[in-house]
Amino acid sequence: MTAARSVLFDLGGVVVRWEPAGAFVGVLPPAEVEAFLSRTDFGTWNRAADAGQPFAEVEAELLARFPDDGAAIGAYRQNFHRTLTGLVPGTGAVLAELQQAGMTCAALTNWSAETFPVAQQRFGLLRRFAGVLVSGAERLAKPDPAIFRLALARFDLDPAGCVFVDDSPANVEAASALGLTGLHFTGADRLRAELEQLGLLGPYRPPAEPVLHLTEDRVWRQAQADGRYPWSGRTGTYESEGFVHAGFADQVAGTRARKYADLPDEDLVVLELDARTLSVPVVVEDLGAGPFPHLYGPLPVGEVVAAHPYRGWASESDGEG
Repeated sequence: MTAARSVLFDLGGVVVRWEPAGAFVGVLPPAEVEAFLSRTDFGTWNRAADAGQPFAEVEAELLARFPDDGAAIGAYRQNFHRTLTGLVPGTGAVLAELQQAGMTCAALTNWSAETFPVAQQRFGLLRRFAGVLVSGAERLAKPDPAIFRLALARFDLDPAGCVFVDDSPANVEAASALGLTGLHFTGADRLRAELEQLGLLGPYRPPAEPVLHLTEDRVWRQAQADGRYPWSGRTGTYESEGFVHAGFADQVAGTRARKYADLPDEDLVVLELDARTLSVPVVVEDLGAGPFPHLYGPLPVGEVVAAHPYRGWASESDGEG
């Protein structure tokens, strides 16, 4: 294998969690969902949409065969947003590390062109890819070799130097047959270990110094009450940004000046985290404002080492924008 310089990612089940049953909440009793999916052969009609057939046609064909299932048939497209249950833990950090290592990262996904915009609008991590080839827009779908050739050409990737990651063994096999290095995705930890074995990444080394996150005291108190902290920074969530903004001690004052200048010190709190024991990975990366630590997972409320009142906090460095 030529030294790998690129990684081609599948999306559903690798980057974004997808659970079709979510579309039928409130439409079918939970106990009937699996029977409906099996009876109507959901896998086949979903693949048809992924391969470019308009949902209106797919639904019309299903209604002709299953006239009593009209509400459920229409629910999948109408409630598609409910099938996307979050980001796959850890994959974002792997993507960030690969990009910091100079790798080109693109995506090749089996996805309807009609529903893919739902994911694009919700998950900021998808903006990190050099490009995304959507099967439904091309009227081709994995494991057809033609769609792999199209992706390689569109993103100017050398198959001998490209790693392909997918949760479908059939898709991995098809990519491997074309000369790519195929990896079957079962979780981010295993993926990272395999990429390390291939020489694309070095050992994971979290920052040894405290990682700090500046937020409003009222927001932190609400997070403690809720048991969850969905935010990335003052604006944006972990999902909309793809990571949680953080900084080191000499970066906090700058962040305060840029993002919280309108608030008094007593309204702010600095959350201290120990990246060496944190349950979510931390990647130090430069996205244009200098190297900052980013949390690639929701900030774990129960793992905050200390919450420091901002009053009296001093630093000379500029913060992240």
